[in-house]
Amino acid sequence: MFKVKKSISILLALMLIFSTMFITACGSKDTDTPKADNEIDTITLNMGATSSVEHSRYKAAERFVEAVDKASDGKIKAVMQFNGVLGSETATTQATQEGTLEMVWVSDIGFSSVVPSTGFVNLPYLFPTYEDVDKYYFNGWMGDFVKEDLEAAGFKWLAWLENDYRWMSNSKHPINKPEDLNGLKMRTPETPIYVSYFKSLGTLPTAMSITEVATALQQKTIDGQDNGPILTYAYGFYEFQPYMTKTNHVYSGGAVLMNLDLWDSLSPATQEIIQQAATEAGVWQIQKNHEDVSNFETKMADGGVQILEVSPELDAFLKETAVKVWNDKDVTSDFNQEAMKRIFSEFAVE
Repeated sequence: MFKVKKSISILLALMLIFSTMFITACGSKDTDTPKADNEIDTITLNMGATSSVEHSRYKAAERFVEAVDKASDGKIKAVMQFNGVLGSETATTQATQEGTLEMVWVSDIGFSSVVPSTGFVNLPYLFPTYEDVDKYYFNGWMGDFVKEDLEAAGFKWLAWLENDYRWMSNSKHPINKPEDLNGLKMRTPETPIYVSYFKSLGTLPTAMSITEVATALQQKTIDGQDNGPILTYAYGFYEFQPYMTKTNHVYSGGAVLMNLDLWDSLSPATQEIIQQAATEAGVWQIQKNHEDVSNFETKMADGGVQILEVSPELDAFLKETAVKVWNDKDVTSDFNQEAMKRIFSEFAVE
C-alpha cells in the first residue's frame, strides 16, 4: 500500500512539473512584447541601382546614407551598390522583391519590367509637362495606382524619383523629319511599349539594359538611343552620339523601393528614420534633376553635340504614332486596366 501511495505521489509531482512548464511556455509565447516604438533596429540596407556617379540619383542616395546614419546614431547602415554592379534594373528590382536585396533606386521603366501593371505611366505623350507629372503622377491618382500595385507585388514605396523626358540621339544624321527615323537601329528599354513605339516609328528597335548601351554605341551595333540629356550625359552616351533632338516623347520617373516584408519587420522608429530620409532625398533628387537638364544639355553642346528642337512635322508624327501604342492591346493588356480606363476617359486621344 505504501508503494502505491508513493508511486501516485511521484506521478502527481511529475504531472505538476509538466503542467507548470506548459503553462509557463504558453505564457511566454502569449506575452511576447513587440519592439518599442522608440527602438531603432541595427540593420544594413544594401541598395542597388544602375545610376552612375554623375547622376542626381547617385548623389541623392549619398544624402540618404548620411541621413539614416546620423538619425540612427550609426545603427542603420545603408550601402550603395550603384553603377550597375549588381546588374540591370530588372535584376535589382527582382532581387528586392525576393528579399535578397534590401532596397533599389530604380526608374519606372525598371520596376514596370517586374510589375507590368504599372507600365501605363510610360505611355508616350502621357505627360506633356512637368506640371502634368506633378498633378497626375507624383501627387495624383496615377501615382496611387502605381503604389498600390507595387505593394501588392511585395514592395514598400518610399519616394518618387525622376529620370527625365526622353530625347532621341544617334550617330548617323540629325532627326528633323519622320523620314530621318527610317532604318535607324535604336536601343530601347526592355519593355514592350518602347519596342512597339519605335517599330511603329520606322526604326529597328533593339531592347537592352542601360548598362549595355555605351558598349553597343561604341561598337556601332546600334545607331542611337532615346534617353534624355541627364542619362545621355551621365553615362557618356553623347561621346558616340553627335546628333540629338529634343523630342520629349516619353516622361520617365522612378522610385525608392524596399522589400515589403523587411519593412514590416522594422520598428516604427526605424521606419520613420528611413521614410523621412527617403522622402527628403527624393524631393532633392527631382529638383536637382530639373536643374541638370539645362546644365547637361549645355555640356553636351559644348562637347560638339548638335542639339535640335523638334520640328512641328516630326512632333505631329511622334504624337500620331503614340496614339497607336495607346490603342495597342498587345502592349497595354498587362497594364492596370482601371488606370487605362481612366486615362481614356480623362485624356483626349485622337
